[in-house]
Order: sequence, then C-alpha cells, then structure tokens
Amino acid sequence: MALFSRLRGSKGPDTTIAKAVIAPSVLTMAADGRIDNSEIAQLANLCGFSPIFFGIEGKVISDLINQIISDVRAKGSEQVLREAAGVLSPALRETAFCFAARISLADGTIDRAEEATLAATAAVLEVNRDVLNKILDVVVILQRPANA
Repeated sequence: MALFSRLRGSKGPDTTIAKAVIAPSVLTMAADGRIDNSEIAQLANLCGFSPIFFGIEGKVISDLINQIISDVRAKGSEQVLREAAGVLSPALRETAFCFAARISLADGTIDRAEEATLAATAAVLEVNRDVLNKILDVVVILQRPANA
C-alpha cells in the first residue's frame, strides 16, 4: 500500500493535532528566554512514545517546533496557545498540558517564567483543577532523581 501512496498524492500524516499538542511545550521551553538541549531531548522522547506522533518523523517534529517558534514571533504566545486549544479535544488538552509540565521539569526545576507559562496554559486549555493537580503530581514523581 505504501508503494502507491505517492500516486494518491499523500503528503504524509496530518500534523495539525501533533503541532497543537506540542505548542504548549514549546511555549514552556521558551518561557525562560532560551530552549535547552535537555528540553528538546525530553520533548523528542515524549513524542517518540506517544501514539499521537506515530508515523511522524523526527525531522517533521523539529519542523513543527520551528513553525511554532515562528508563529509565536508573528502572533504572540497567547494566540498560538488559543489556536492550539481550538483544535484539541478536552482529553488532548490534558495531554498537551502534561507534555508541557513534563518539559518544565526537564532541567530539574520550574522557574518563575515556566510556572507562569504553565498557569496560563492550564487556563487557556481549560484543564480541570483536579486533573491538573494529578498531572503535576505524576510529573514530579517521574522526575525524581536516583537518590530520592
């Protein structure tokens, strides 16, 4: 079947949902004014194990990250976040927030800018307070060091 996909004009998987899911993560990564390699590695790892990204190559994910950064420069963070929320179901909004929360702890700490970005993200994505607390609890558990 893949042999004939080019004949049907297939351009690959639709990345609309994937881009919307990682947009809050990219905003969180950039909140402190820089994007660290540990944050990029963490996001790549999350994408690699999420069924949302099955069939989407790493290069395409890198391109999506760059598109989001360009969108932020052109439209602003809040608009990018609102657009992402607009294409995600409530369940995938929770997933997007979970990704962003995980990214915020990639370097082991959440700074004030990341905390503010996460709060704004939760509000725009309309993540229920109880779900939000569960997500944060699990993310903290996942990020415990070996000497905990």
